[in-house]
Parts: sequence; structure tokens; C-alpha cells
Amino acid sequence: MVLILFTSNFIGMCFSRSLHYQFYVWYFHTLPYLLWSGGVKKLAHLLRVLILGLIELSWNTYPSTNSSSAALHVCHLIILLCLWLAPPLPSAPAETQEHTPVKDKSQ
Repeated sequence: MVLILFTSNFIGMCFSRSLHYQFYVWYFHTLPYLLWSGGVKKLAHLLRVLILGLIELSWNTYPSTNSSSAALHVCHLIILLCLWLAPPLPSAPAETQEHTPVKDKSQ
């Protein structure tokens, strides 16, 4: 449930027309969860920390530059790809009802 909400918020941030500095508060606390939520296993921990650092640097650059905006978009793209390529979430286990055949009493 949390992954769905965090991912929905993150997609909204990725595709918003303009970003304001107060928007960073809406999703900065979800970024570690999204990066370490079991997505692509080949993404090294150091690379994940680097992505977090680049996003922080991009948001704290004032006024924004072409390179800070490009870094933010590239980091967002990497996170989106990791979420897209992540294995599907396990579904809730269905209740299993053991079917016992009804014995006919007439026999």
C-alpha cells in the first residue's frame, strides 16, 4: 500500500510542468524507500546514495541551472526505471478452502 502511494506521488513529481522548492518536501522522505524497495537488485548501494545526493544538490541549487535540472531529470528517470523493472508485488494469499467430498450416507 505504501509503495503504491509513494510511487503515485513520485510519478506526479516526475511529470509536473514546473517544480517549486516546496514540492521537494512532498517526496524527499519517500526517495530512500523507493530506491531500496526491492527494485533492480543490480543497483549498488553507493549508486543509490549518489542518486539521493544528486537530487538533494539539484533541489538546493538556486537559481536552478541547466545542469542541476538535467541531473534531477536523470535521477528521476533512473528511479522510474527501477520501479518499472521491479518484480511485481506478491498478491495477498487467497483463502484456501479444502474441498472435502461429501459422502453419500445411503451407501
